[in-house]
Order: sequence, then structure tokens, then C-alpha cells
Amino acid sequence: MKVYNRLNDWDKIVATATILCFIFWVLAKIPILWDFVLFGVIYELGVLISVVVTVLCTVYFFIKWVNVLTLKKIYLYGFLLGVITLLIMRLVYSITLDGITWMPNYKN
Repeated sequence: MKVYNRLNDWDKIVATATILCFIFWVLAKIPILWDFVLFGVIYELGVLISVVVTVLCTVYFFIKWVNVLTLKKIYLYGFLLGVITLLIMRLVYSITLDGITWMPNYKN
């Protein structure tokens, strides 16, 4: 917890936004949630915002990590979480108890 306390306020905000975007995209890929109207409304309103925030947070953490280049800083882990979030957002179709279903390949 000491590392988190040494971060400035902007780093804390970006870290929280990255975690929230990760949770948003994981929940968006769970098929049972697709039937709930409230989640559908939240998804439709938040999808574009979440895409932009995820990309900006990933770029922010990458720039901060390049400046320090160490494995012990939160910047590397924030960057990796942002990349994982982008991969889930783009490549995963659904997440169920049976496993992960990847996006179908529509090439003819």
C-alpha cells in the first residue's frame, strides 16, 4: 500500500479508470448480462467513453513507464492491464464458465 500512497492524484485517477474499464469490458463479455436491460443501457452509454478512456490510460501508463523503466512501478502494471483490456475489448466474443469464445473469423 505504500507504493499507492506515493503516487500523485493523477496517477491514482488513471489507475482507477483503468481498473474500471477492465471490469466494464469483462462484464460486457458475459452473455448472461446481455439480457438485463439496465446493463444494456449502461453498456450503450459507456462503450465509446470506455474505449477512449482505455486507450488514453494505456498510452499514459506507457509514457510514464518508459520514463522510469523498472518492473517495480505501477506504471508497468497499469500499461499491461490496459493492453489486456484492449485485447479483451477487441478479440473476445464472450466469457462463460465453459471458457473464452474468441471473435469469429469471417474471411471467405
